[in-house]
Amino acid sequence: MKTKLSGSSAFFVQLKHPLLIFILFVFISQLQTAEIKVSRRVIYNFDGDSCFSTKANVKGPAAITVEDVKQLIKEICFEGGRVDTVLVCVNAQVMYYPTKIGTMRGALSTPEERSKWPASEKQRFKNLKSFFDDEIDPYAILLAEARRLGREALLTFRMNDDHGDDFLRTQFQVDHPEYRLGNERYRGKGALDFGRSEVRTHVFNLIEEATRRYECDGIELDFNRFPTFFKDGTTEERCEKMNTLVEMTRKMLDKVGSERKRKLVLSVRPPSNYGRTPPTPDTAKLLGCDVPNWVERGWVDFVSISEFFQERGDLPINVWRKAIKRVPVFGGIECKKVGALKNLSAEEYQSAASKLIKSGADGIYLFNFFTSREEGEKAYEPPFEVLKHLGM
Repeated sequence: MKTKLSGSSAFFVQLKHPLLIFILFVFISQLQTAEIKVSRRVIYNFDGDSCFSTKANVKGPAAITVEDVKQLIKEICFEGGRVDTVLVCVNAQVMYYPTKIGTMRGALSTPEERSKWPASEKQRFKNLKSFFDDEIDPYAILLAEARRLGREALLTFRMNDDHGDDFLRTQFQVDHPEYRLGNERYRGKGALDFGRSEVRTHVFNLIEEATRRYECDGIELDFNRFPTFFKDGTTEERCEKMNTLVEMTRKMLDKVGSERKRKLVLSVRPPSNYGRTPPTPDTAKLLGCDVPNWVERGWVDFVSISEFFQERGDLPINVWRKAIKRVPVFGGIECKKVGALKNLSAEEYQSAASKLIKSGADGIYLFNFFTSREEGEKAYEPPFEVLKHLGM
């Protein structure tokens, strides 16, 4: 029986000259490992959550196909659009893929808990199970599609998600309840104490696993989901411990990048102050994140400043620009204003972006842009058209 060849395999068979075969092989290998050159005008964050239970022009949770996953990238990475960098989230204490180190999302939920899940979570669990049962990784598809369209594709890792839902429960938390920051939802039930070396080691191992699993251009450490890390300790003690984790991540990326023959990017989203006051380098440092120090040590390639969940329009980009001079600083836009019932309109996004650029931001960072699709019967499409000129 003959095996039918297609694509590059068939082409190589037709070649007779060994030197030509070798040259073409090297050329294709270089394409696979090439760095994506981008200007980073707009950075778009996929939370890895609702985008796998919703889709365009559908009211309520829906089944998702491979083409639907690719469409998520196509609708933001279109010709003439300004999205240059795509972030794909793969965790929230749990991992969103079959993990050897951590716990996959929903794996520790009981049948009774699963019966009480909202329709969106039931559909999401069903969609992801279907993909992985068929040995298809939808997060790898997102990253590959972004790179195919010439965009930078990074993972984004939530450093201390504190939603506390049962489907975000991990074996690490079950085995070590003393490692939690608290016992109430949103008040430490889901979050870990980074003052413990065991926690920092565990988090680093998860970061490395995700980086090695996915063909990405690097990773963002998202310290803003959620911006709490320590039970106690002085500012200096907190910073010393977090410095160690960030440095370990930088060295790991350098090692993996060397293996892949290209540089892997490390970006950070510093912790905000839960909206109590505008986030500054000083408020972040109190939480253990001495971001200017990370930049000066050469660990970080760019920094994205955001508020927590709601758009307030008062990010002190100028303060961050004075503290950080060696790498780009991006200004984040959250999807809703304080007290608003609907997500920002195209005009509101453009107004917010213009203000950030005027205050010194090198570009725009979008978080939860797509969440208007989560509204069930009241769902509506995000203002994708604004991506043509956002931040100009």
